[in-house]
Amino acid sequence: MKNYKEFQEDIFNWLYEKHKSDPSFTFSLRMKANKGSETNYFIGTEKAKYFGTTFWNIPVGYPGSASDLIDLFFQLKETGYSYFIYFNQTKNPDNEQNQYALDFIRQVKPLIKTQFENFRETKPEGKMENYTFSPKVIYTSIKPLISHVEQDIERLTKLVDDELTKFKDLYPDFKAHRFTQEEFEELYQKLQKRRTKYITEEENAIETQNPIEKEEKKSPKVPGSNPPLNQILFGPPGTGKTYNTINKSIAIANPGFDLNQSREKVKEEFERLMKEGRIVFTTFHQSMSYEDFIEGIKPLEPEKEGDPVIYKIEYGVFRRLCIEASFAIAQLRETKETEEVLDFSILYDKFSESIEEKLLTGQKVELETKSGGTIMVESISQQGNFIIKHHDGTRTYTVSKARLTKLQSAIKNLDDVSNINDQFREIIGGSNSSAYWSVLNAIKKEKQTKTTKKETRTYTFDDKKEVVLSLSKSDYKNKNGKPFILIIDEINRGNVSQIFGELITLIEDDKRLGNEEALEVCLAYSKEKFGVPPNLYIIGTMNTADRSVEALDAALRRRFSFEEILPKADLIATEGKLKETKGIIKGIVLPLLLIRINKRIEKLLDKDHQIGHSYFMSVSNFEELKLVFKNKIIPLLQEYFFGDYGKIGLVLGEGFFEPMEIVNENLFADFNDYDSSEFDGRTIYKLKDIAKMSDDDFIIAINSLQKK
Repeated sequence: MKNYKEFQEDIFNWLYEKHKSDPSFTFSLRMKANKGSETNYFIGTEKAKYFGTTFWNIPVGYPGSASDLIDLFFQLKETGYSYFIYFNQTKNPDNEQNQYALDFIRQVKPLIKTQFENFRETKPEGKMENYTFSPKVIYTSIKPLISHVEQDIERLTKLVDDELTKFKDLYPDFKAHRFTQEEFEELYQKLQKRRTKYITEEENAIETQNPIEKEEKKSPKVPGSNPPLNQILFGPPGTGKTYNTINKSIAIANPGFDLNQSREKVKEEFERLMKEGRIVFTTFHQSMSYEDFIEGIKPLEPEKEGDPVIYKIEYGVFRRLCIEASFAIAQLRETKETEEVLDFSILYDKFSESIEEKLLTGQKVELETKSGGTIMVESISQQGNFIIKHHDGTRTYTVSKARLTKLQSAIKNLDDVSNINDQFREIIGGSNSSAYWSVLNAIKKEKQTKTTKKETRTYTFDDKKEVVLSLSKSDYKNKNGKPFILIIDEINRGNVSQIFGELITLIEDDKRLGNEEALEVCLAYSKEKFGVPPNLYIIGTMNTADRSVEALDAALRRRFSFEEILPKADLIATEGKLKETKGIIKGIVLPLLLIRINKRIEKLLDKDHQIGHSYFMSVSNFEELKLVFKNKIIPLLQEYFFGDYGKIGLVLGEGFFEPMEIVNENLFADFNDYDSSEFDGRTIYKLKDIAKMSDDDFIIAINSLQKK
């Protein structure tokens, strides 16, 4: 089945071939390069999976909207393709042309109803006069669809053209006609110019800046495997847990990327996604706190010496990423809604700056109230909020930007507010409504006196935050924003229940925003509502040999899916630096060596304390193998067995040990009748310094380890 753009291109090619064979056959093409639709042939959106054309130039419109009078629409559905013919006009025309258009589609309605199957129309009480007809069938291929459409438009254009001639004889002022060849040629040239421009720009951007973008657009959703929202990779050290988080995060963020490429290319893609902010990497440790992870009060450095220290609420790594992920979903809303929030944010900031300047120069700032009086602006807080005070009053009121944004979004015209206490409190809760009305009214008046130059918008984090705070739970429903991934390395090394706090509940799949059971909490510091968006993934790693693993909160355990990553000795021979020799160096078969060591560790301890294959993956020569034993394997075994050389010897064999010289056999003090002679003759061993071992001695030690 073809995608939206392929379907649209096939329809265009078919219509254009008809035009070439019969130049009098003309149709409409997209005129404007709306964002995301710059290279489209027809009106419509990829998000809604429809596009359409018309065969008549009939300029109609009505306040708040504009459209063609008669459209042929195509739809891409999950099971195939469909089409329908649509007649549409307002029942409340505001000019003569709109009235003519309404009368015309009413005139042809009986003919359409009798000559075409599956005729449907809206209820009489609706504001629009519209009706449609379409076949009930969903086409599994485009060819039969085109065949049926061709028959319908042949009958339709003849019927409409004939009726249009009759109608215009009665009303010659009605501006309606089939697209002329000159009009079609003009539309076609504009289309070619637009597509050439934007396709070239897109290709250049892909080639020079973002070579993977094209693949990402092809596969915006996570592939069919549906990776869990919360997962932990656990296993012994050196098994590639962190290595695998890179692959897994790329597969989620950019499923079109080929992970079979070289590791260098994979790392480049990982770095690109991190730079873009789609992937964030952090490590838990004993000092990690809720304030670092979600939000906390942090001191700001004074601007100059002697100034007091100011404290401000700052978002932690997780909450910042939630804002980014939620903003990606906000961008799927109607652009107008998001732009309104951002425009208001700019107006608010400019207004507060101007007020602050006046206050600094000692000016008295008063704002009008709904009742006709005034209130005073006492100050602008460090958080950018207005501190309001009534005349001769002692109490102050805070007017916050976040709550004003909600009011601005919900109430377009303050003149429509009759009871500010009830209406405002319904939107923002029990705040001082009079103060909020006064500030919002002043900002709206400021907007009327100033015009903002439209420029390409770049979003700051504060911009994104304002938009996200304006979202409601319903804005998240059925939205698939681009994925964001938080990688938490060594997740069990921090105090998890303390770091996550109330987040432990919010990260559950069904508690995510957009779901029926979605939950939000009021955060302790900012007092803002907070929920976890559905497009944020958490990937943790956990070292099972770490003794802090038992501290992992049981409540968190059941909210993550766990994937065990065990040593894979065969990778040493197939993907390690010695893959040319199948992992063999000077007769030592490294995969077998690792298997032998791990079997002994598992017998003496457990499988959670095995040694990972990564210790041997980077070995490319004999000297590096010696260094791996000296700097990695032996220190790890000493930690595992708490310096018990007897057990370490059972793993490594006697070739890595040497006896210490007995300087004084009469070592122990006398103590009653206790016989210390058995200890006097006891041999004390120490590990050999591998750096001083010859190659032959090291090979002998390895052979001893393997019982050769």
